[in-house]
Amino acid sequence: MQDLGSKLPPLKSLVAFEAAARHLSLTRAARELGISREAASRQIRVLEENLGIKLFDRLHRAVALTTPGKKFQSVVQESLEDIAYVTGAIRRPSQPFKITVSATIALASFWLTPRLARFRSRHPNVEIHVAVSDTPTNLMADGIDVGLRYGDGNWKSLEAVRLFGINSYPVCAPDYLEGAAPLNVPEDLLNHSLINLDGAPHVSEDWWWWLKGNDVAVPKSFKTLGFDSYDNVIRAALDGQGVALGYSGLICRLIADSRLVRPIEAELSRGHAVYLVMPSGLKPAPRIQKFIDWILEEAASERA
Repeated sequence: MQDLGSKLPPLKSLVAFEAAARHLSLTRAARELGISREAASRQIRVLEENLGIKLFDRLHRAVALTTPGKKFQSVVQESLEDIAYVTGAIRRPSQPFKITVSATIALASFWLTPRLARFRSRHPNVEIHVAVSDTPTNLMADGIDVGLRYGDGNWKSLEAVRLFGINSYPVCAPDYLEGAAPLNVPEDLLNHSLINLDGAPHVSEDWWWWLKGNDVAVPKSFKTLGFDSYDNVIRAALDGQGVALGYSGLICRLIADSRLVRPIEAELSRGHAVYLVMPSGLKPAPRIQKFIDWILEEAASERA
């Protein structure tokens, strides 16, 4: 294509537009680009004047893409990502692509982390960062590319893809049962040390919920060994300190390896599932799409 330079807007204005369109915030875009908010706003005005159209509607503390802006964003983001991808391919390996993933403690510890080696072997030039928290993050505001969440799948401004369902059931180390009190029915659990996942995000699926859901009358004297991290809960169970609630889909490998066992078959579910979440209305960059495809492949393999 001849005379390409005369047909394209200034590159800086395209970069500023892509960041502002992705964050829907001039402030966050400016922070990412290392410039002032005024400079980012000026670049957007340059681009709009060059195109002769309005790309954003200015709101009180944010911006919203116009219809032409949404169409333009798709093209600009894909084009810049393609340039970045090829640049990374020919640049020395010390300059990796970065993907930031958010996940709960349980999902990060027992589902995502054990599988990451497979993705990294396929894509050695992709740098993965995992933001671990049981408090839901704002993907757009916190710079998160994709997330793994547990719930009903209905989250505002997020596109959610169901990966697998979760059932809860008692688990313990095989050695724990040796010499312990009988454990044949749910009521017997009251005579055992129960390891609980504490904290506000988990009160709807703790031991009180599980026992009552299995028609066990919980006495006022009932007490547990509590942790606010599922990783600690399972480690305590592996150490033989008591019985924990195991979440299907997360601890299946520990059961398959006989490191944990199910002393009784009773289980309970809220009907929730693990979902892959992304900001709605945004087309993932090529490197992000590869990670998404890999997550879906891993989940499908687990279900099979």
